[in-house]
Amino acid sequence: MIKKINKTNAKAPDQAGAALPHPGQHVRDAILTPRKMSVTAAAKLAGVGRPAFSNFLNGNSSTTPEMAARIEHAFGVQAQKLLDMQAKFDAAEAKLKGAPAKAMPYVPPFLGVKATDIETWVSRNIPARVRFAVFLRTLVNSTGTNLKKVDFPGNDDAQRPGWDGFIEVAQGNQWIPDGVSGWEFGTDQAVKAKADGDFDKSVKATPKKTRDQITFVFVTPRNWAGKTDWVVAQKAKGQWKDVRAYDSSDLEQWMEQSIAAQVWFANETIRPSNGVRTLDGAWSDWANVSAPPMSGELFKPAVESAERTIVSRLGREPDGPTVIAADSTEEALAFLAQLFDAGADETLSKHRDRVLVFDQPGTLPKLAKGTKDFVAVATTREVERELGPLSRSMHTIVVYPRNAANAEPHVVLEPLNYEAFRSALEGMGYDRDDVGKYASESGRSLTVLRRRLSNVLAVRTPEWAADHKTAISLIPFLMVGTWNTKNTTDQTALTLLANEDSYETLEKEAQRLAALNDAPLWSVGTARGVISKIDLLFAIARCITAQDLKRYFDLARIVLGEDDPKLDLPESERWAASIHGKSREFSGALRRGISETLVLLAVHGTQLFRS
Repeated sequence: MIKKINKTNAKAPDQAGAALPHPGQHVRDAILTPRKMSVTAAAKLAGVGRPAFSNFLNGNSSTTPEMAARIEHAFGVQAQKLLDMQAKFDAAEAKLKGAPAKAMPYVPPFLGVKATDIETWVSRNIPARVRFAVFLRTLVNSTGTNLKKVDFPGNDDAQRPGWDGFIEVAQGNQWIPDGVSGWEFGTDQAVKAKADGDFDKSVKATPKKTRDQITFVFVTPRNWAGKTDWVVAQKAKGQWKDVRAYDSSDLEQWMEQSIAAQVWFANETIRPSNGVRTLDGAWSDWANVSAPPMSGELFKPAVESAERTIVSRLGREPDGPTVIAADSTEEALAFLAQLFDAGADETLSKHRDRVLVFDQPGTLPKLAKGTKDFVAVATTREVERELGPLSRSMHTIVVYPRNAANAEPHVVLEPLNYEAFRSALEGMGYDRDDVGKYASESGRSLTVLRRRLSNVLAVRTPEWAADHKTAISLIPFLMVGTWNTKNTTDQTALTLLANEDSYETLEKEAQRLAALNDAPLWSVGTARGVISKIDLLFAIARCITAQDLKRYFDLARIVLGEDDPKLDLPESERWAASIHGKSREFSGALRRGISETLVLLAVHGTQLFRS
């Protein structure tokens, strides 16, 4: 009988994770087993020795053209089919094993950071010591493969006891040692003294048995002329599995292999970056416009809700962009920064330093001609169009204003529930009265909240408010607040407020405004509305004239003075007023909107229109 094939060697996973059979297994299962033929008899028919044929059947040897031809002649299995199966099997195995340790992907020349740039950064920047850990972590995460553990505490954790950095990797590369490595680094000018101190400290803190399994790595962002001699001397002591040292020259060469690290360094040192940002940069742009800065806790519910979706999409072969919709692209980017940083799943944190945000067209296609080992985020439609040829060869993310997505979003960021909103703002130091105020003013939209909290005038004034023509077109929508496009009376109310002859023009304008980044309006089905009335009122108050107010008050008298037809019914039947056709002509949404505007004008009107 045929010996049972070796399951370890007989199969390799394809791209979808399914098992690809070795050609020998195919011959056994399809030809020999049904015929109950022994290995010896089959080998004799094929004209080869039994050991060679057994190795082939057990997946321990590859299918050669000669073996394929013999099998075709003996058993009728097409030789080309066996050779094709072998090619697919070999390709799947190669992908499973990964690239050879010393093989590095080609990275097109990009920002050209030099060793002297790194040295200047640490010489003139006091926080560089705590940020240097983040820089190295970005280098490791963006160039390493099969990383099991990467721990480089930076920022607030930079002074944590223990290793400055620690890596565990199945297969290293030119810069990352195989296995386990402990990293120490410093920005001190006295490089050798720092290296000697860290070396001795780590020897004392680590048992010899453990040190025999660890490579000691020292890194300085300065030029170190005695680096090679130091490494030779420390290796000779036999205290570690191996010893390495990197200085600014090494970091320059390492950065040439990492687009993400180049972008990180450019963002950190405020250098031109060709319209590319890291998630660190995106979060800084979002959060640091207020005092205190915006809290990451504001995104906690969204992160918990979306985490499984993003992990799933990043864990399989790309099948097109992942679409994120929010009130503004800036809010969506801030969400991504928190998702890849604060998510419970470590899979996302490992991807974080590979995520790049592209704000301008032209750069992405050039970079993608080389390595595709990064996640590209498109913030504009021009960049999104550049993703077309790349969306199935690399993971991509597209961010949209909520009502502008031309495809069903994978993740939609909704306004916060009140409890999450309250908890986050109290964590930022705001009291209960402040929470209530900002909840009312923002509608718990994080985009609007950021504008209300910002101390930067350009952030407080949205683009649509700065454009006079657009601001004027928003006045009638502000006054009604919410309306139903299928209610002809609602349509009439808007045309009166806008002094227009037709609602169609207003509907087109409403759809345009709802599709803007940081949109002032929302649009769902037949319902339309203003995202935040008070935000919109303060933003466009300068454009509101006495005539606009007169038209509003005239309409308010009509809407709020409308009789309620259900009162014509007996009290016991009023619950079924709509069945009897006894309902007001103006929608309930518009009535509430008109009333809310009246309250806002009563509270803020004197301040806004006292002239």
